[in-house]
Order: sequence, then structure tokens, then C-alpha cells
Amino acid sequence: MTIEQSSHIVVAVHLGWGHVRPLCAFAAQVVKLRGADVTFMTTCQMYDQTVKELSRNFGEGEAALRERIRVVGLPAHETDLLDVEVVGKAFDEQFQRIIAAEPVFCSKKETDLAALKPPSALIIDMFGYRFFETARKLSPSLKVVVSLPPSLQSMWGLTGPYKSDGQDEMHGKIQDLMRKTGKTFVEAADEVLVTPNEEIMDVPGLPPLYVYELYPQEPIIKLSGIGVMHLTALNLMYECDAVFSCSAAALEPPETVKAFNEFLALTSRKLYFLGLLLPETGNEADMAQRELEKSPEIASFLKGVLEKHGERSLVYISFGTIWWTTKSEQVWTFLDVLMEKNTPFIMAQASPFGSLPEEVATKVKASGIGLITPWAPQQAILEHPTAGWFVTHSGFNSVTESVHAGVPMICWPFGADQPLNAVQLTENLDIAYELYEVRTGAWGLKPLRRTGKAPAGTPDALRAEMQAVLEQAFGDDGARKRDNIRKLRKGALELWKDGGEARRAADQLLDDIAVCARRLPL
Repeated sequence: MTIEQSSHIVVAVHLGWGHVRPLCAFAAQVVKLRGADVTFMTTCQMYDQTVKELSRNFGEGEAALRERIRVVGLPAHETDLLDVEVVGKAFDEQFQRIIAAEPVFCSKKETDLAALKPPSALIIDMFGYRFFETARKLSPSLKVVVSLPPSLQSMWGLTGPYKSDGQDEMHGKIQDLMRKTGKTFVEAADEVLVTPNEEIMDVPGLPPLYVYELYPQEPIIKLSGIGVMHLTALNLMYECDAVFSCSAAALEPPETVKAFNEFLALTSRKLYFLGLLLPETGNEADMAQRELEKSPEIASFLKGVLEKHGERSLVYISFGTIWWTTKSEQVWTFLDVLMEKNTPFIMAQASPFGSLPEEVATKVKASGIGLITPWAPQQAILEHPTAGWFVTHSGFNSVTESVHAGVPMICWPFGADQPLNAVQLTENLDIAYELYEVRTGAWGLKPLRRTGKAPAGTPDALRAEMQAVLEQAFGDDGARKRDNIRKLRKGALELWKDGGEARRAADQLLDDIAVCARRLPL
């Protein structure tokens, strides 16, 4: 007689829903492919959302598989999202228990979860260096794999370039600045890694850009410590055992892929493409319908748009849950242009930094062609037949959802990976437009390296650009971009099928880190 002894892996991620969500899909695929047990560690603040997202990755008849993933809520700082000490100490304690095959405590549910065999691997995201240090101390031989939620080309642009001496070179720059200026480590890291300047950056496969082009918008809030986050991400790229991308090779510049592979090969490591990491149940249409049913107002609005305006007529607008402009009037101008053109739209306005003026709300409601909502089932809307264009901040989660749905984009980037994504989407993939007159601040209004032109920065120029882009989007030029993204969608739908790029890469990764379900004699 034999018994099934499952492998066990730990997933740990603490910062940002855009980093947690793809790892939910990854955990589900691990369970489906190998029947492994997964301990998913995240903050108590993201516990409920994580549990919900994990469930979205399983269809009917897969309840037993879903039960193989248990979520462990870790205490984290209540207000400082960048703090790693509180969640780090909680991880230290619970990971020590996991390594010792002891029960692990979930602070969210205030209960112990059953002991499992020691894990064969730890999966962390690019900002998980604190977890990496603990793993190396407690279990030096444990494989640690890093997930990259952003696109590869933006990872290179934000934290690279990657080369044999790149880590020492970056740390040296920071130390030199500290010695010369008396700045603290945090201040120096911010200046070296996340401060706009007029230097030219070279990302393989992208046109040259000024560093300041990564900062197209005046920041709505100013945070210190982002440079340290980028530095720890760089450290992980040099010190981890393997890297997987939440992107797909077809979405990246081939030159960037080649450069990353050459860098990792210096230390006999591999890059695995596991994207697109979205819920895959085989019943995506039913899932989208269920999501829409949670908002009868949105479902009714979409039905009306389909009846009155037809397929691919809707503009969906969302900048994610945080990002917003310091000039809200730019957004209201865009809504005005849409209403003038009788173009139906839904805007998800979730940012705490954006306040909807009563006169704008009244005007939109009276128009009968617009809907502004604090929450929207984004993937379901993009998959709806009315979805024509997606006005997006160009965060990579939104990009992957747009590609998966075959909906072209109008990019309105704010910062982080978004400006580099916008360049790739417009210049190389030709599946998007970018709005340039929405740029704000001293750096945002400077010339672009690839065009030599600077935004005019006037209300008239802003309105004219918005009108021109919408004319193109719903004309022959937009039809070409739609054809291009539909081709990418066709490929994306094959990624996790038997023989698909992501399926093969996942199998190879799991083989390489010894994640398998073994049948052992009693």
C-alpha cells in the first residue's frame, strides 16, 4: 500500500495588492499541477482579499484543491505601508515554526493551523528581502524563488542595469553619497534610485529615455524609503536562487529578455515566464457574470450601452486604488470630451486622493452615457462585449487584464513601472496610445527624449489631445491597435494550456525546486 505525501511550499508577500494577486494565481497553479500544499503568508490587512482571490482561481469540483492552500495572516504596521519590521518579526516567528514542521499561528483568525512537512521552497516577491534574510538564516539550503510582478523591462529600468558587478556598484554609489553629503542611508538611496534627473537611461529594447520620464506626474504624496525598497529588490535579483516573471515573453522586448537571461546565467540561474497570472478556472465567462451581478447598477448600465451603442463602444477608466493626479480638473475634462462625443464610459474612482465634485457627478448622471463608481469589477468589464478602450495608469496588473481581454489601452501613467510600460505598449507592441498633455510638475513638462517635444501644459492643448486620441481610437488607427492586442490575447489564452509557455515553465520551475507529489511505500 502507498500513501500520497505532498510537497509543501511557502508563499510570502506583504506589500501591495498588485504583488499579492498574481501569487494567488501562482499558488492555485501549483496545487493544480502537483497537488502540493501551500502556506500563503500575507498581512492581516490583506487576508480577506487574498482568501477571496484564491477562491476565484478554482472552479466547480475543485474544492479539495482549494483546501490545499491555507492563508496565514501576519501582523503588520497599521499605517506605514513601507514598514517591514512588524511584519518581518511576525514572519520570523512563524517561519521558524514552519521549518520545524510545527503548527503555524494565523493572527487574523487567532488560531493554529496544522503542522506540515518542512517546505521545499519559499516564494517571495521582489520586495521580500526581509523574508529572504530570515530564510537564509534559518534554512540556508532552502530554495528561495523571487516573483516579479512588474514587466521585465520596467524592472530593468527601475532597479537595473543588471551585470556582474551591478550590486556592488549600486551600493558603492549610495555609500559615496553618504560620505560626501552626510545624508542618511534612506536619504541617499532615495536620491540615487528614485530621484528624477536628466541622465539618459538605457533599457534593452526600449528607445532611450531621460530618467525624469519615469516621473510624468507631480506626486500626490511624497514618501521616503522607496529607494531602499528598490535597493532590496536589486539585492534579491543577485542573491536569490531563481526568478519568475508574472509577464509573458510576447509582452516584453526580446532584448530585455535576452539581457535578463544573460545576467542570471552568470550564476547558473534561470528566468521562468509564468504569466499571465490571472484566475484560470475554465469558466471565466460565468465568473465574469457573477462579478457583474455584485453590482446591478454596472450590469444594467452595460446592458444599456450594448443595446444603444453596440459592441466595443465603451471607454473604461481606472487608475487603480491609489494613483491620482494633482490636477483633478484634467480628469473632468476627459469626461467632458467623452460626453461631447456621446461616448459611453464607466469610471472607477477608488483613490482616496480624488474627490468627485458635485457638479461633475450631476453632469455625468444627466448625460445618461456615463457612470462613476467607487468600485468596479475590472476584469469582468474588460471582458464584456461593450468594452472598447481602457484608460489606465498602465500598472502591470491592469495591462495583463487588458491583454487577456483583448482591449486596447489609452495610457495615463503616474509613476513606478507605469511610464516604462506605456512606452512598450505604444512604441513596440502598438496596442495603446499615451496622453502626454496630462503630465504635471516641473519634470513632467520637460521634453521626451524620443520625440524632443515637451507637453504644452495648457487646458487647450489637453482638450485637443484628448479629442484627437479618441478620434484615432475609434477610427482606422485604433482598429489596427485592436487587431494587434487581439493577436496577443489569442496567445495569452494558450499560455497555461498543455504545452503552453507558462505551463511548461511552471513544470520546469517546480521540477527544479523539487515540488512534486510522491507516492511512498508504507
